[in-house]
Amino acid sequence: MNAKERRELIEQRKEDTGRRFRLWCKDTWKEFEIFRVPVEALLLNADNRRFAAERKLHEEKLGHSLDPENSPDDEHSIISILLDTNQQVDGNCVKGKPSKDTDSLKDDWLARKQETPFWIRPDGTLRNGNRRLALVHRLRTEVGLEGNEWVEAIILNAREINENDLFEMEQREQLTENLKVRYTDINLLLALRDAALVRQIDWADPRSIERVAGELQQAAGGDKAYALIQLYAIRYMDAYLADSNRPGEYQMLLRQVERFRDVGKNMFRMESDYADDAPDMMRLAFAAIRAGNRHGDIRLLRKMFVEDRPRYAALLKAVEKEEEEWENSSDTQLANPDSAAVQTEEDDADTEEPPGPVVPKYPVQKVNERIKNAIDGFVAANTLNVRSALYQAWSRLEGLEASKLRQAIDNDTEGDVELLFQQILNWARDTDAGLKK
Repeated sequence: MNAKERRELIEQRKEDTGRRFRLWCKDTWKEFEIFRVPVEALLLNADNRRFAAERKLHEEKLGHSLDPENSPDDEHSIISILLDTNQQVDGNCVKGKPSKDTDSLKDDWLARKQETPFWIRPDGTLRNGNRRLALVHRLRTEVGLEGNEWVEAIILNAREINENDLFEMEQREQLTENLKVRYTDINLLLALRDAALVRQIDWADPRSIERVAGELQQAAGGDKAYALIQLYAIRYMDAYLADSNRPGEYQMLLRQVERFRDVGKNMFRMESDYADDAPDMMRLAFAAIRAGNRHGDIRLLRKMFVEDRPRYAALLKAVEKEEEEWENSSDTQLANPDSAAVQTEEDDADTEEPPGPVVPKYPVQKVNERIKNAIDGFVAANTLNVRSALYQAWSRLEGLEASKLRQAIDNDTEGDVELLFQQILNWARDTDAGLKK
């Protein structure tokens, strides 16, 4: 059914419920009539921002843009993206299994039916309510049409509510509903990014970012500081993608939001207080992301910079050395994340922390260890008492037999193992000499 046919069907069969629904529109509250409309006349919106990153990832694997209006397979794919976890491209479709959230939504729908009306254009295109409509479509397949023939909707005519008005309404509805910290909310950040672009943000100007954060603070729980954190996270997601030769391809960063929030926090303070050192901090933060270090490690990098500059400088130099071969290679791009990246929020509740982005040929293990070891040393130097520090060192080294050490030295082509061993010996000799004075 094309747009003209859907429009005619809605116009012919819509039924006025006699009720109205109140929405904030054009800087005031406005009441809209609620109609009963036939489900068959409604079209899932493939361009919905709530699943933009996941859609892009699947479209790359399918080799085409999803078009639910003209392809039943694509409609099924959109339904799966909206409702399922463990999503996989299977032939011409995206498939998965219903998430716990979907099961809860289904139970609630069957018990109470529809709580709030959908938003639709006169041609039946959904503008709010895609997930609930996807559930209705699935119920029509699973249990039949009876009881699933009609839904309630408000019809937003383009003559009264243009695209800019509707964009503002969607932004407010989406952002105020669910802008909170979690690993999977890249689409919410992208919605915030769109809202910032409408307000003509200049990402290179901290004053402009602060101004927009103030304008968007109601979308972030009334907290300007929190809105500022989100905007800086977006800024450095963009910078990371540009640095990875994949500008604008946010699907590459599914489940990486928490790491970029900490990058944003670090860089906001570095740019304010240590502008000349900010590029080095950004490089080190991006290295930590590529190496899959935990977001807490990223958070500690600035603290190390401020409180232990020699250790920070040594770490930066070591990471630069580890990255040298990779940087000089012809392939430094990000790769598409695997299907495990497409998960629901409930899946992440059982996950300690998602792995980092997929970067082929990057020295992940070496850089990860460099950063973790530097942070371990920094934390130990600032928190451990002498007895605890000695006990931890001894407990780690007592099981290291000479034969294991010899084998590690022989197999280490870069000489790091022998150098570290010599540094331990030198520390023991120097410290022992100091005790005898």
